[in-house]
Amino acid sequence: MSDDRQSDDGQSEERATAPVTSMSLRAERLRLRMAKAAGAKVDASHPGLSKAPVARDPELTNRYAVWALVAGIVALFLSTFYIASVAAFVLCFFAWRRAGELRQRGKQPWGRRRTIWAFWFAVFGVAQYSYGLFIVPLFHR
Repeated sequence: MSDDRQSDDGQSEERATAPVTSMSLRAERLRLRMAKAAGAKVDASHPGLSKAPVARDPELTNRYAVWALVAGIVALFLSTFYIASVAAFVLCFFAWRRAGELRQRGKQPWGRRRTIWAFWFAVFGVAQYSYGLFIVPLFHR
């Protein structure tokens, strides 16, 4: 890469610029942060500075999906009396409704994948406990 620039005497001079690598970009960001901390004026649109994170919309949360996934994982490993599996199924129902509600509002349906994973973990927890409760005693007479 090269930049063509006009010097004071009218001749064009070519100046080669180094390619931007992750290390040089990190060094540039560090240099700019230190300059900013020292009180120098730094342009916020400079390519070495990262942009401020976008604030997440609090309406896009689907806490039911997170809790359903937790209950599904518990049902997967601790399948005691179907309690965790039933809790996961109930939370999956609420999480799926919340995802549908978000979709109706025109937003992204957050939590659908988590809900599906939680559902299948709960199904596997039910199958695992049922196997241990009904099938295993048939073979141990």
